[in-house]
Amino acid sequence: MGHGVTFGLINTFGNPAEWRQPWKQRYDSILEQIEWIDRDLAAIDGVYVTEHHFYDDGYIPSAMVMCGAIAARTRRVRIGTNLIQLPLHNPVRLAEDALVVDALSGGRLRLGLGMGYYHQEFDGMGQRLAERVSRTEEGVAILRKAFAGEPFAFHGKRYDFGEIRVTPGPVRAGGPEIWMGGFAPPAVERAARLADGFLAFDPGTQAVWHDACERLGRDRADRRMNVTYWAIIADDPEKAFAEAGDHWLHLLNQYILRDAYAGRTPPLTAPYDDPRRALADGLVMLADGPTAIKTFNADVDNGAVDINLVTMMPGEPVDQVSERLAYLNDHVIPHVKQSEHPSAAPRHATPTGH
Repeated sequence: MGHGVTFGLINTFGNPAEWRQPWKQRYDSILEQIEWIDRDLAAIDGVYVTEHHFYDDGYIPSAMVMCGAIAARTRRVRIGTNLIQLPLHNPVRLAEDALVVDALSGGRLRLGLGMGYYHQEFDGMGQRLAERVSRTEEGVAILRKAFAGEPFAFHGKRYDFGEIRVTPGPVRAGGPEIWMGGFAPPAVERAARLADGFLAFDPGTQAVWHDACERLGRDRADRRMNVTYWAIIADDPEKAFAEAGDHWLHLLNQYILRDAYAGRTPPLTAPYDDPRRALADGLVMLADGPTAIKTFNADVDNGAVDINLVTMMPGEPVDQVSERLAYLNDHVIPHVKQSEHPSAAPRHATPTGH
């Protein structure tokens, strides 16, 4: 028996200078759109926040605060991070924030984690880039202990403290799910060892995930894989790209300027000045409904049970994005094939009584 693949949206909340609105106006307009998604777009299962620091366009630096705002304004959609940079956070403090948001949302939080990569973010937050692996390993261990709802102590290389008990207690046994992303093989293998699911941003990492799970003997029912795209999906994709292309190009160039593509293909050393040149390199999904369905079906065949889309480009008018989301909800997601992968079976939260 097949199960439906879940679909979520990722927001950066970027508000670039060339399209700048007052911050409250920009935040309110996106949050109102999220309320509409929660209420009226039943095919969309989740709304996620992603984190970066010191971006000129205000790329959201406080993911858990925004998750709390989303939790307070929604009733149905899963919320969470895709992703938050764990080494930049004290894991005990992050556990507290996550448990508060999970309680506010009634157990709808999914915590997506990454290691980060850009020196300015680490320097500005008083951390060392060279310590990101050990801080990630120990951070996940602390989150797991905190989410168990019982007293614990921790003695590690980066964190060392006596017995504490993190509150509030978990809504579900084990607390919020922890998913992890990564590009390099060691990061993917770390996700296979530590996480409840894998956030795949690059198609090349999917085979690495499957291989790592196989080596670790991870049960197929526990090999949950997400795929994530920057996506402009519309009935008339050329028209949609003409409207959204400069906003998407801004997002791409922000990543290029911060070495996100270092050592990867294609090698990018300077910002693109032409959206169509970047489009030709396959850095965004530009598709009509049938093309998107074909792509998503291929992902399902490859084991994906969750698909996330960055559809709101920085500074883009909310109403034109809403048109694309209605199209996605009505004409795309309902026609994506069901997954036969054992990890697609729904998982039900178990209340803990805390």
